[in-house]
Amino acid sequence: MPDLNATPPRAPLPDPRLAQLQQVINTEIPICQKLGVVVEGIDDGALVMSCPLELNHNHQATAFAGSLNALCTITGWGATYLEVQPLDPEAVIVIRRSTIKYHRPVDSPSIVARCRMVTDAQRAYFAEMLAEKGQAKLDLAIEIDHGVVEDRPRVVFAGSYVATSKQTA
Repeated sequence: MPDLNATPPRAPLPDPRLAQLQQVINTEIPICQKLGVVVEGIDDGALVMSCPLELNHNHQATAFAGSLNALCTITGWGATYLEVQPLDPEAVIVIRRSTIKYHRPVDSPSIVARCRMVTDAQRAYFAEMLAEKGQAKLDLAIEIDHGVVEDRPRVVFAGSYVATSKQTA
């Protein structure tokens, strides 16, 4: 039986912000260690996070829906964290609302979620709202595909994340 608390060996992340994100989710969000969540990096303008099917399967040897939802939720949270850190490192980040659609089962050994990073215009508006109102929101889309070209992602998640300055909270 695998050690659920073991972190798989891997090369250090080249971006210190990503290494910090990995540390935060490992220490502050306990379910991430149980799921085996790993910050893979930023690829083609998207934050990429993964978890192994081995720790997240159901009775049909496909990914458990709750694990898929959790991976999508934390990937969006991670993208929000990366936006908030340079602006207000003490801000509190929560998910306000989410929807998820499971189009097809996920059975790849590594479950990979991708969250497109925000545009410059979205980033500027987010920073302005956080500075002026003490609260800002990001609406993010996260997808899980199967590692091959398909007509649509296996899982599509939409989440609305809110960052609140501690002075406002």
